[in-house]
Amino acid sequence: MKGQLVTLLLIASVACDRDQAVGPLDALYRRWHLIRSRPVQDTNWTVRDTNYDLEYRADNTIVYRQKEKLLQGNCCAPTGFNREGTEINYTGWVLCYNALCGTLKKATITLLSEQSLELSDGYVVSQYEAVD
Repeated sequence: MKGQLVTLLLIASVACDRDQAVGPLDALYRRWHLIRSRPVQDTNWTVRDTNYDLEYRADNTIVYRQKEKLLQGNCCAPTGFNREGTEINYTGWVLCYNALCGTLKKATITLLSEQSLELSDGYVVSQYEAVD
């Protein structure tokens, strides 16, 4: 019985270490600006020069800004998320009458620091820089 408890604790600690391997998970809760992206199987990055940023908030909402002005959210863009470790499941989609949304509902945090965020949705890897 004691051996099973030790094994269970070891598995739990390894799982926690795996989540922390991407960086300090609370660093997600800030404003981010998309800088580049690439298909998962490709090594060539495409530079993205967007004029808006997004903010992941600790209350599980996502806020969009364009030149410091708050936006209501773009068509087919999520307004919320649930997070489990390194997994982000998006919620609260903004649907528009003139658009057919075909967006993915989750992403994996593959890199996270105070200045950098990298997300993969299984198709595209996107890199963001922190907005000061």
